[in-house]
Amino acid sequence: MDYKLVCEYRDVALRPQHIAASGRTPEDVAAVIEMLEAIAVPVLVRIMHRPLSQDENDDMVLDVAINGQADSIVTNNIKDFRAAAERFGIQVLPPREFLIAFRKGESHHAS
Repeated sequence: MDYKLVCEYRDVALRPQHIAASGRTPEDVAAVIEMLEAIAVPVLVRIMHRPLSQDENDDMVLDVAINGQADSIVTNNIKDFRAAAERFGIQVLPPREFLIAFRKGESHHAS
């Protein structure tokens, strides 16, 4: 994870509509993000392979995954990530599939 990505996660996760949908408080959501930060491997994005997708924010995630040598990107946005990620040997999985693989010990590190 890098600083820009954490800022993006915070911005999106703390939007009122996402807080309402989650049924949690902003403090709960911030606590989850802080826990993710605590276990995340810091990534220094040295090389930007842009443009890779139509969405600049998707490119930011791809840059972190590529520079961090991630095995997987976990997202529900499969179609926007798959082609670019696969060019770098990174699989793209929805959260459910990632958790199943993780529990089986098949996936080690994701962005």
